[in-house]
Amino acid sequence: MSIQVRDLLKNAQTAYSRGDLASAESLLAAALQTSPNSVDALVLLGIVHARQSKASSAIKLLQNAVRLDQRCYEALVALSTLHFAAGEPEQAIIYGERAIALNRTDPKSYHHLARDLIAHSRPQDAIPYLRQAVKLAPADAALIQDLASALTETAQLSEAMDVWKRLTRFHPARIVGWLKLGSLYLAAKQFGEALVCAKRAIALDPSSADARMLAGLSHLGSDGAKEAEAEFEHAIKLGPNNMVAHSAYGLALHEMGRFEEARPYFERALEICPTNGQAYYSLVRSRKATPSDQPLLEKLKSVLEHRNASILDRSYMHYALGKAYEDLGSNELSMQSYDRATSLAFEAWFGNRGADRERYASIIQSTIDTCTCGVLASHERQKLCSEKPLIVVGMMRSGTTLVEQILSSHPDVKGAGELSYWNDQAAKFFDVQGRRIDDLLLMSRAQGYLDLLDQVGPGFQRVVDKYPHNYTMLGFIFAAIPTARVIYVKRSAVDNCLSIYTTAYERPPAFTLSKADIVFGYREHERIMTHWKQTLTSSQLLQVNYEDLIQSSEGTIRQMIDFAGLAWDEACLHPERNERSVNTPSVWQVRQPIYKSSVERWRKFEPWLGEFGELLDG
Repeated sequence: MSIQVRDLLKNAQTAYSRGDLASAESLLAAALQTSPNSVDALVLLGIVHARQSKASSAIKLLQNAVRLDQRCYEALVALSTLHFAAGEPEQAIIYGERAIALNRTDPKSYHHLARDLIAHSRPQDAIPYLRQAVKLAPADAALIQDLASALTETAQLSEAMDVWKRLTRFHPARIVGWLKLGSLYLAAKQFGEALVCAKRAIALDPSSADARMLAGLSHLGSDGAKEAEAEFEHAIKLGPNNMVAHSAYGLALHEMGRFEEARPYFERALEICPTNGQAYYSLVRSRKATPSDQPLLEKLKSVLEHRNASILDRSYMHYALGKAYEDLGSNELSMQSYDRATSLAFEAWFGNRGADRERYASIIQSTIDTCTCGVLASHERQKLCSEKPLIVVGMMRSGTTLVEQILSSHPDVKGAGELSYWNDQAAKFFDVQGRRIDDLLLMSRAQGYLDLLDQVGPGFQRVVDKYPHNYTMLGFIFAAIPTARVIYVKRSAVDNCLSIYTTAYERPPAFTLSKADIVFGYREHERIMTHWKQTLTSSQLLQVNYEDLIQSSEGTIRQMIDFAGLAWDEACLHPERNERSVNTPSVWQVRQPIYKSSVERWRKFEPWLGEFGELLDG
């Protein structure tokens, strides 16, 4: 390289460093005129063009650099990033993999590709690269945090919890680790551990509203309503203009059934941020809409017209309109709003990736083939004996929350809410492809489940776990704990599917956002429940029809209490008086006396049922 070219490159690098892209471009063009095969000049000019949004030119320059030097790491990394930005992810991964191959012991090469994948909404694909990077640099804070975040986003919560623990162990002064770990403990209903995390976060930053909110939710989960309120009020004092703090306090009051007290907090959240879709939705679902709510609906529609809200916020707003129009009897407008809400929610959460029906059907079939009567009987010799698990399953929105509320009204029963324990642990003991159960791991996980129930409901005779999707886990649960008891809630297919479709979720499963996918999911659910009814005994599984529960309440409730092996208690007839917090979309419904308006709800939407109409003859 001539002295002239070397000087031009040096000056170009200086200009680039100070942000003078035009000067850098001019100097590099001069360098290439003198030395057209200068890899350094090609790479830097490609990066300059990328910064100037000249993607096509940048790619050509960088590809030329790679042709001249196939081991040019900077060019390969830059090409990977540019192809991602151009919407060519497969080509981007090829370049990223080539960069990694140059130095497989450098965690940065894995991290570059992983970050690009995450930036382009492919966290699942980023996870293997992040795992490898963390192996190479086990204490690197940025790597650990990115891996933990990707695992959390893709709902791999058991591993995510382990990785957030790693962050708190290696970097205990990072408040984000305690906050995220605490949130996962909350989701797992491990409220004591969540509170420990909240206290560590508060010690690191006493002015953190997020830490106070975590503490409030932890207290709320363990029925410490007074302590929870104190923490939420503290959070609002710390951030009087903190929209999240006001929304969180409103949602906490919702969980406690104090709907009118919650409204001012949602209204304040909307004053701070008028595009907060969840606040609109919470306001509308806190009571039946009436003509007096018209100003709120007009304001909501005005915000939607200006389209300055995020996709997810607009989705919540359409759900709010759908519910309000339904309350007001405008059923066609209601369904139009629900259709728009689900379309936006799908776009926000899943982009163009829909529900993987083939994979889900394969898991269901593998579970059916594996969990036969013979397999369950073979575990009798090593069974765990506990009658504490009282498991309520059913398709989501089938009435499982109401059943839990009824059961937990009994003084000997603790309602644990939705424990995702078995879903989180399944991959550790069940080989889906090989259709094999690891007996030792299954039994250790089952003991962990019983320990969790003891922690959630110490001193209670029964603990209700109403995670609806446990319907896929029943064979494994009974293989390990044959004395557990399951109440299966079955609802009219069309009403059930309609309720799934018209409900907004904090994090929706992919199949809930399309009528066709919901019908598919419902049929798969029925397929596996038919198998369990043929496999389990009447002392293990009781089917309760939602319509019977609504229309013949006392008889059905007495049947459930008897099945659970409990003495009768009149409190079970009045679940609306149960003051435990409820953290599901059914929070408003279960605070009302048992009502019949949800039966045959589908009739008012009959002209617009779409694929749900296929279930009318089922």
